[in-house]
Amino acid sequence: MPIIRKVIPIGKTSKAVIIPKSWLQFFEQESGQPIENVAIEVNRILKITPILQRRKETPEASEK
Repeated sequence: MPIIRKVIPIGKTSKAVIIPKSWLQFFEQESGQPIENVAIEVNRILKITPILQRRKETPEASEK
């Protein structure tokens, strides 16, 4: 069953869907890093995906 969220006006020309803080906290806990940006895909379905920073490789990891 889908979760329904309201679309709210932001300023004169924009609208937004609010993501609950608990959802962001869940993804941040799972990934171990803060979610600062999301990617939005629109193709008959609106898909919002967190963008995670790539982890820097340590020299030891790249030598293996």
